[in-house]
Parts: sequence; structure tokens; C-alpha cells
Amino acid sequence: MASPSTSSNPAERRAAALAAIEARQRPPPSYDEIQAEPSTSDQGASSSSSAPSHSSAPQPTSVIPTAATRPLRQNPAAQAAQARAEASASLSRQSSDTAWRPSEKEDRETRIKFSRLLDRGIVRDNSYKDSADAVETLIKISNNIIDSNDPKYRTIKATNSTIKNKVLDVKGGHDYLIALGFRTQTVEFTLHYVFSSTLKKMHELKIGAEVLSDHLKALQERVELSRQSKIYGASVEASRKKAALADIEADREVVRARAAREKIVREAREAREREEKEREAQSQAEMVVDREDEERREMRDAVVRPLSHPDGVDDDDDEEEEDRELPSYAEDRESRGWGGPGRRLGG
Repeated sequence: MASPSTSSNPAERRAAALAAIEARQRPPPSYDEIQAEPSTSDQGASSSSSAPSHSSAPQPTSVIPTAATRPLRQNPAAQAAQARAEASASLSRQSSDTAWRPSEKEDRETRIKFSRLLDRGIVRDNSYKDSADAVETLIKISNNIIDSNDPKYRTIKATNSTIKNKVLDVKGGHDYLIALGFRTQTVEFTLHYVFSSTLKKMHELKIGAEVLSDHLKALQERVELSRQSKIYGASVEASRKKAALADIEADREVVRARAAREKIVREAREAREREEKEREAQSQAEMVVDREDEERREMRDAVVRPLSHPDGVDDDDDEEEEDRELPSYAEDRESRGWGGPGRRLGG
């Protein structure tokens, strides 16, 4: 019989150990016991046939197992194999009875963990559009693993354009992949995300996918609202700009009208001032002409002398009168009777 340590499977090793213990507790029969059992059966048969008249009721016959009816006691290898089979069956039953089953508290904590990673890691630090794209991609990755046993879905290249642009470049995407059960591994100088399937990881993967699905609709609604808000904001901004341009154009029209009015007023004022200056210059010119005429008249009157006197006075008398000297100041005082000779000032 092979040693229990030769197998690499723990279940097979345990079954082999149980078979060895069973073989030690129930050893196979010896050769003498096997030979004695048929003779005992023959004697019982002859005694029963020699006394048939003792009782009319049938006598029970004891059936002694022979080599044909006890193959396991005669064949130790078969007995060990059956013991191993029974041990493996009991082990499988025990394993099925004691399989890992999460509690409600563990499920609740797992959901809280995924919700925090999604809300604080992806939605808070990214736009709604990027968050929705990341959630959709993560849901697709999770559903591929849940719905299919194909190993190609359990390995993701970090250089994949979709994974890189929609998950890894988004803040919190790498952390959510790790929480779903993926682990980083470098294969041929290329970074890969590998998912090792276990009962616990598959259960957590399903919970993570459910959390993503629950949040996806809300994210899509936010994306739509954000898009509508942008469109409305763009229309409002366009109308605001249009109103501002209209106000600017109206201000320009007001400025142009005011400038035109000011120009008209300025031109009228300049024309009035010019007319006043012209009238003033004309009046000054007329005054100058009148003064010149007056001066010419005075000069003409001063130059021209009368040739005859109407009173009949002779010219010689006139010349004498002109040649007569005028009286002095003292004479004039005396003649006027103003008093004696004056006295010198300061004397």
C-alpha cells in the first residue's frame, strides 16, 4: 500500500490515512480461518439432513460468509480502496457541510466597502461622464467573469486602451479593480491584472458588480442632467452675449447721436462767432473809415483859409493883432485885481 505522503492532494492523503487505520483495526483473516469455515458449514448441513423427523418446522440455517461473500476481508488492497472512497466521500460531505458561507454582517460590510470606493474614489474625484464610463467598464469585466468560465476574462492587460482610458486613468479605478479581487502581475515585462477564482472572491465580485449596477443609473442621470445644464448654460450665455452686444450697439448709437448733436451745436456756435467777428470787424473798419474821413475833413478845414472877411477888417490889422505880445502872469494878475505880487513858495 502506498504511503499517504505520496499524494499531493490533502483529501487523498487523509483518505489513505483513514484506510491504513481501518486496516490496522480490522486485519484480514488468516489461512486457517478460511479453511475451517467450509468444514463447519458441511457439518451443519449433514446434521440437519440426518434428523429431519424431529420437527416439522423448518430450521433456520446459519449462513457463514465465505471468500466469495467477503471479498474485502480476503483482499486488503480492495478494502483499503473502499476505505479511501468512503473517507473521500465523508470528507466531501463534511466540506460541503462546512463550506464558506458569508454572514449578513460580512455582506453588509463588503457592500459598504465597495460603496465607499465608488463614491469617494471614483465619483468624487472625476466628472460624471468619466465615472459612468468607468462603472460601465467595471460591470462588463465583472459580468464576463461571473457568466463565463473562460480564463481569458480573468487576465487583463494594463496596456489595453479601453481599460487604460476608462478605468486605470480614472482616479479610484485601480483601487476598485483590486477590491474586486484582481491582483497585479508582471508577465513578459507587461503589467497584468489577474483574478484568482475562489468562493469568497467570486462572492465579493458579485457584490461589487451589484453595487456598480445600483449606482450606474444614477450616474447616467447625472450625466444627462450635466449635458442639459451645459446646453442650457450655453444658450443662456449666448443670449447674454447677444443682449450685451445689443446694449453696446445701443450705447454706440447714443454716442453717435450725441456726437452728431454736439457737432451741430458746435458748428452753429462757430458760425455765430464767425458772424459776430465779421460784424465786429466790419464795424471797426467802418469806424476807421469814418475816423479817417473826419481827419481828412479836419485837415482840409485847417488847410483851407477864407480869402475875404465879411466885417471889412483889413489884413494889416489882423497881422498886427497877431504880432501883439500876450501879457505876463503878473500883469494879468494885476489887471484882474487879484491882489499884490505873490510871494514865493517856501519863503
